[in-house]
Amino acid sequence: MQAISKNSLVFTLNFYKVRLVMDSFAFWLPLIFLFVSALMGTALKRRARDHCLTKFHGTQIILSDLNGVWHAGVVNVFAQGIELVFPEPREDNLGPVRSLVIHPNEVDKIPFFIRPAPQADTRAGVIWEKELARIRTPSFSDRVFRLVLNFYNMLRDAFGQAAQTIMGAISKDSSVGKVKNADKRMNEIGSGITDLVPNAWEPILEKYRGQRVIIEHKTTDGKLCEAGVLEDYSSKYLLLRQVSVQNENLRKSIETRVKKAGNSYDVLFSRNSTVVRNTLTD
Repeated sequence: MQAISKNSLVFTLNFYKVRLVMDSFAFWLPLIFLFVSALMGTALKRRARDHCLTKFHGTQIILSDLNGVWHAGVVNVFAQGIELVFPEPREDNLGPVRSLVIHPNEVDKIPFFIRPAPQADTRAGVIWEKELARIRTPSFSDRVFRLVLNFYNMLRDAFGQAAQTIMGAISKDSSVGKVKNADKRMNEIGSGITDLVPNAWEPILEKYRGQRVIIEHKTTDGKLCEAGVLEDYSSKYLLLRQVSVQNENLRKSIETRVKKAGNSYDVLFSRNSTVVRNTLTD
């Protein structure tokens, strides 16, 4: 009897030890998951950049700031704004100015970014022509990748709801639920994960990717129309390649800031003031 009682006592003690370990594990695991998820979401969000604007990263561009002043330089694209590095420092009362920093709320108000196409007889020009040919006639792998991306965007809302449901299930009846504003944080993480994948799928724009289109851009003086090959689009921008600038004032502004101005440009138009109005036959 004493042996049985002793074994029962040992079993009971071991049971409670295991119970304590499991309770501790159940308490800390959701909190660790919440912390890691928030950390990963923040890190990824800080690295997320508009994929159309990113294509201009590290290249020579021309833009007009919010005061209507034109600037030329190499653009560096960040998740929170852009920097335009001037070819040579500009003299200022406070000293030589090396670059222009444009913050996110200001970037969204810039009507377009213009990148001169490289000279055809240069290595960069050959690469540019190959890129244009690939845009006009995408390879099988490019088509498959785009199809997968479009499929995701079509089901984006469903994925977002599923992610938030999973996050809610994790927080329910766990230690996460005891954390202040836990539900709000979990929903932010779930929605943030879906927002990391760029591109806003639009059937009519998707149909004319790689084809020549006419855009209509609203200005204070009326409207400006230009034609080019629609390479890509996002929720903020329309990217056109091989644009022959027809507007005389715009062309003069470009030519005064480009040493060897050609006849072709890549232009990133803000969708706040620009729409695709017509399509052209080849």
